[in-house]
Amino acid sequence: MTGSAGPVSNGSGPDRSQSRFFCNLPRKISLVFFVVAFAALVIGGGFAEISSNGAPTSLETAIVRYIILGSLLVAVTAYVIGGRMRADRPG
Repeated sequence: MTGSAGPVSNGSGPDRSQSRFFCNLPRKISLVFFVVAFAALVIGGGFAEISSNGAPTSLETAIVRYIILGSLLVAVTAYVIGGRMRADRPG
């Protein structure tokens, strides 16, 4: 890893270019979709709490399942693209 590892002396904050997720736009997008997948998982668990019989309907389960799978697919794809962009960057 290049760059300074110590605290920033001018008070401007941490160097985001050294971060795994904040280094480029595709990696930021992947972080957002990982959060969406986690939120769908939590909301899906909440369906069991609000359902009258204690179990979510098959439609609710299918919707949550496909939101989680779709979000994870987009997140992993964006993460890989961001990694290739980061590897191709000089310096």
